[in-house]
Amino acid sequence: MAIKTRTQAGRILVVDDSPVVRRVVGELLRKAGHSVDEAGDGNSAVRQLEAAEYDVVITDLRMPERDGFGVLEAVRQASLSTEVIILTGTHAKDVDCAVRALRLGAHDYLQKPPQNAEQVIVTVDRALEKKRLREANLRLLRQLEELSFTDPLTGALNRRAFDNALRREVSRARRYGLIISMILIDIDNFKRINDTLGHPAGDEILKAFVKRLEHGLRESDALHRYGGEEFAILLPHTGEAGGRELGERLLASMAREPFVVGHRDVRVTASAGLACLNGDELQHLDLVELADRALYLAKQRGRNRLECADITAPPTVTN
Repeated sequence: MAIKTRTQAGRILVVDDSPVVRRVVGELLRKAGHSVDEAGDGNSAVRQLEAAEYDVVITDLRMPERDGFGVLEAVRQASLSTEVIILTGTHAKDVDCAVRALRLGAHDYLQKPPQNAEQVIVTVDRALEKKRLREANLRLLRQLEELSFTDPLTGALNRRAFDNALRREVSRARRYGLIISMILIDIDNFKRINDTLGHPAGDEILKAFVKRLEHGLRESDALHRYGGEEFAILLPHTGEAGGRELGERLLASMAREPFVVGHRDVRVTASAGLACLNGDELQHLDLVELADRALYLAKQRGRNRLECADITAPPTVTN
């Protein structure tokens, strides 16, 4: 009767310079439903680890050229999620080496030749479960990190994500003398929308506004909710002409068709400010301040338009 695993089957690599040990351990694991490959030495094992993904490596400690410690170190240096189980002899020195391997990150050790099939299966099962729990935790951490950078209402990246991206892109532009543009885009008369239609309707318009913006962006562009009804788009390696063309296309997409809220069509326009600086100018000028200044000018000049920042003009004073 085949031995049944208590967890999902895994892909296992058995490494030992003894063909007998490889055959015995491999047959036990195959009967338990696992996929098993074999390697006769540490160098072969490392090559196989580079070529394929394994859930668990079961490796002898004492092998010529590259021993089990070398295999364990290769797994660590490559940051593989593979769990390592050590095969060792029964002498006190062998056990001491196995304990050292545990301290270096091995999951567990088995004495050889294995006398107890159940022990081998249980040890592998636990290694597989540990690996899968660790991977599940990493996925959860990534999801939590994504949530921390996402605006919960619109799904756009939030202000925190924008601040991080801005620091990164400005630093890169300064270092390599690159050009960078930024668009600040703001829904016109949004307070009036909230006051006349209510905040739930305003929220629906914000969500639809973001979807329409994202539809018009290039694949490399990232949309951030800067605050309220104001959104920011960073455009690395983009000059004024490219930034203006994109910004005006986005504004036109807003004015072209009304937004549907419930059974009501709502006409929405937006204004935008564009700032464009090169690496040298970024040493003494603030990209966000310039984009905000240009946005204010667009509002002053009648809304539903884009204005480009003039870096030679004095700061705009607002009340």
